[in-house]
Amino acid sequence: MSNRRKKFSLRLLLFLGIVRWYNLLLIVLSQYLLWWLAFSNNGIRGLFYDVKLHCIVFASLFSVSAAFIINAFYDVNKDLVNKPKSVIIGRYLGERKLLNAYVFLNGLAMVFAFFASIKCMLFFGSYTIFCWLYSHKLQKLPLIREVSATLIALFPLLAIWLHFDHWHWGMFYYMGSLLILLFTREIIKDITGHKGNLVFGYQTLLVAYGFNRSRLGLALFNTGIFLAFSLLYFLQKSQPILPSWHPDYYYFMSGITLGVCFLVSWALFLFSNIRSANKLDAFLKFAIVLHLLSIIIKVNIPTFWLN
Repeated sequence: MSNRRKKFSLRLLLFLGIVRWYNLLLIVLSQYLLWWLAFSNNGIRGLFYDVKLHCIVFASLFSVSAAFIINAFYDVNKDLVNKPKSVIIGRYLGERKLLNAYVFLNGLAMVFAFFASIKCMLFFGSYTIFCWLYSHKLQKLPLIREVSATLIALFPLLAIWLHFDHWHWGMFYYMGSLLILLFTREIIKDITGHKGNLVFGYQTLLVAYGFNRSRLGLALFNTGIFLAFSLLYFLQKSQPILPSWHPDYYYFMSGITLGVCFLVSWALFLFSNIRSANKLDAFLKFAIVLHLLSIIIKVNIPTFWLN
């Protein structure tokens, strides 16, 4: 292999690291699974012939890649403290080339979104602006930062959900519990990156309110959500308040996810150092993957859970 090809291969691998190819792969897989098991009545064959679906997936792929690039561009100072390796990679690839890639990827996203529908193009156009606004301004504001980052992570799945206009309470709880899980992880990430956030003035919850108040607020929030979720389960069994719906597979999985958030938030009182927070962050990453992929093992839940 010539030196030119070696450099190209190296740059490609480093670029895939910048756009977090493993996250992109999970998003794409989750979108196809979500369509197949929740929104399709045609079986697996329909997956190959649904052009609009593929356009949405590619639009998501390119827009999320661009979002990772612009976020890395604005976070370069903070990452010098928290993630020095990513800064070195970014400088090796060149800031100008990365910004060109950012514009190019967003352009591709708009093209694929347009072929899906005008509504889809407007959705991804808004998503691109929101990602830029988050990287430029919102991530320096306490609570708004964490909520915005959570929504950015969830939007690619909402693109599938909203475009096919399919609604039922089970999917609402499945998505809602994922939202809580992502939000919990954002708070844990604030702890792991606290040093860089503090030095460069990123007003995270941890910086603005301190560690003790932030972890107590997270624990009380997740406790309230989990108790409300449990109460709804017992009310729905005895005297249904949601018509034409009873606890199902999606509800069961959502309960497990909210239980994990509840336990992790209180675990912060037992493990309060950065190393422990890194372990909790890794655990939540794994929980997110399981939640997204759990839809593929849609099975009959024992009747004592659902009846």
